[in-house]
Amino acid sequence: MEIYAFFIPIISTYLYIYLYKIKSLKIIKENYIISNQLKIVVNSLIPILIVYLFLTFLIPYISEFLQIILEKFFLSITENFSIEIKTFIQVITTHIIWWLTGIHGTHIYNIFADLSYSQQEIFQNLTSETFIYSFLVFGGAGSTLSLIIAIILKSKNHHNRKISFISFPFAIFNINEILLFGLPIIMNFTLLIPFLLLPIINFFTSYLVFSFFAIPESDYILSWTTPIFVSGYLLGNAQSYIFVFLQLFNLIVGVFVYLPFLKLYDQSQELNNNTKKLKEKFNIKDQVDIIEEISFFKTQAEIIKEKSNTHKMVEDLISGDLLLYYQPKIDIKNDQCYGFEALLRFKTKDNKIVGPYFISQIEKAGYNFVIDLWVINQVLQDLEKWHKKSFFPRISINLSPESISNEYIINKIIRKLKNKNVEIEILERTFASEHCKFMKNILKLKANGFAISIDDFGTGFSSLQYLHILPANIIKLDKTLLDNITTSKGKILYKDIAKMCQHLNYTLISEGVETKEDVDFLKSIKIDIIQGFYYSKAIPFNEVYFF
Repeated sequence: MEIYAFFIPIISTYLYIYLYKIKSLKIIKENYIISNQLKIVVNSLIPILIVYLFLTFLIPYISEFLQIILEKFFLSITENFSIEIKTFIQVITTHIIWWLTGIHGTHIYNIFADLSYSQQEIFQNLTSETFIYSFLVFGGAGSTLSLIIAIILKSKNHHNRKISFISFPFAIFNINEILLFGLPIIMNFTLLIPFLLLPIINFFTSYLVFSFFAIPESDYILSWTTPIFVSGYLLGNAQSYIFVFLQLFNLIVGVFVYLPFLKLYDQSQELNNNTKKLKEKFNIKDQVDIIEEISFFKTQAEIIKEKSNTHKMVEDLISGDLLLYYQPKIDIKNDQCYGFEALLRFKTKDNKIVGPYFISQIEKAGYNFVIDLWVINQVLQDLEKWHKKSFFPRISINLSPESISNEYIINKIIRKLKNKNVEIEILERTFASEHCKFMKNILKLKANGFAISIDDFGTGFSSLQYLHILPANIIKLDKTLLDNITTSKGKILYKDIAKMCQHLNYTLISEGVETKEDVDFLKSIKIDIIQGFYYSKAIPFNEVYFF
């Protein structure tokens, strides 16, 4: 978790300092045997080893315990709060966390708080999440788009203006890390008050406006990266500008809120200017600047590269077409087709069919829900075509954790695919990181008749820990487990995992079956359903009916 990045260096440093002072842990006590530097290195070995063992074995259990305590404590306080109060608490808490640690406030807040309410409507047709990102935090945490405009208009500091111009295109999409660390704003007491105050002001002005003006029903789906004014226009169903004017008003108010604090900030940087003059006086400016710039650009290079990759991915998707292929699952006991898994394929602009190479980039960009919504709609179309031919196959679809956590998408699945023999596949590893967050929606799907399948089981470190509580009907044993049955230990491991799952009444599906030896082994341990190239690769829609 990101919070580790903040606490572990502090804990390990102070623990090492304390341990190094303990004489009994020193390997060399005499001063005359070796040089002092080598003595420090040798005597550091045991303290470092103890710190390593502590972090490796104890920190995960301590953090899990603290997380459970925090979850229960926070839930007991906020459980009966209205969505308005929960939203307000989220805005305050995440901004304080951002400013104190420099680690994404929402990510840390999500460790101990259930953010499922963010998909609920704070006003009709307006979710809490959209309310926050479209009207409270223009440009990112602290509503820093207002600060950028204030700096561009009024600041005389060359460095601040440069950082603001670089940050501006990213802030349009509510990304402000460059500004937060470039000025910086993190742990900057001069800008603390407006950073915390402005989202609160925006909350109350926006809440007041929405009390009088209703959001029309719309088919537009907004994400946290939807630019200011675009989101306001779309929320008006592309017909009204009233919400655009609200955003403009909040943006302008933010500029005026930041201006007086910006003046104080510029004055506080006079010392930096004097330091610059000092470097010039002693003729070391170029050397110092090179060291500082190397450190800065190493950090920013990854951000720029990420944006470039995302841009290329979007261009590729626009120029090509998404397709769904279906890989059969075979009931080897009865020698018949059990069902099909819907798998994403991509037709490039030169008509080549390739795998979804862009999935990891889509996940990084936060657009998983776009693909998942397309898959839901396409599966529905394919099912309707098959049903007209009196063909009723069992279809499984893979959903991202973000989509499972999204109440709108869950309701869409239920509305469109209920009673159509559809299974929902979820990656096993997500239960460890998202357990509290999306369990409610999984149970909701199950209550509406959807079979729940755990995909890639056996690859995550938490597999056995969650076996007894997984709200699933089906477990798919990952191919990596099957690859190891060439050894006697690999066979024992696969057999015992399968037996354990069978005793817990899970239906088992073996993935990655490629050889007759695989099939014979799986039959011997009473696996009923298999999936893999041995029987068939994924096939296009028009071949499924004839499989």
